[in-house]
Amino acid sequence: MLIIYDADKGGKDADKVAAALHLIRDFDAVRYRRVVRDLKQIWITTIAGAAGQFAGSTSTCELDERFVMGEHTSIEQVAGAIVHEATHARLDQCGIGYEEGMRARVEAVCMGRELAFAAKLPDGASIRLWVEARQKGAVDYSNTAFNTREIAGARDALIHLGTPGWFADIIVFVARLRRRGSVKREEGGRASEPPN
Repeated sequence: MLIIYDADKGGKDADKVAAALHLIRDFDAVRYRRVVRDLKQIWITTIAGAAGQFAGSTSTCELDERFVMGEHTSIEQVAGAIVHEATHARLDQCGIGYEEGMRARVEAVCMGRELAFAAKLPDGASIRLWVEARQKGAVDYSNTAFNTREIAGARDALIHLGTPGWFADIIVFVARLRRRGSVKREEGGRASEPPN
């Protein structure tokens, strides 16, 4: 499994991901084989508004470096995130997409796999608590909500990457304006459609 990371940062993030993969291998060999089969690589990068995501075009699990290196993020939680994103990969390979109407069910399956993995660990409590917190929160999986979360996380991501705060604020402001304009165009298009 290829782990892509920024070598200038010392590789501690890659070490933590490698430890997470070893944890999966040592406590759930079947799931580990699926992870290795379904994902081509793990890319440690900066993601706006998420701890991880699956990129279907490259079969890549992308993990946010701030999540991976967070002082309160355990190796178990990193392993849980990999299991979650690998489940997205498996569903994608089975032809199950991530369209707006399917997202809640897809996320429920992915979180279920995380919990199944956590049950096999001697200390799976951190994964269970993390998943249960996401399950209890009323998460909106609509396109609008996804865009809103991404824009909200963009400022932090930009600042993390060294963008001055004032410039990050401008970028987020423009992104919100563009999003608002896009929504209005979508709504205007629906309003002008002829009745059936």
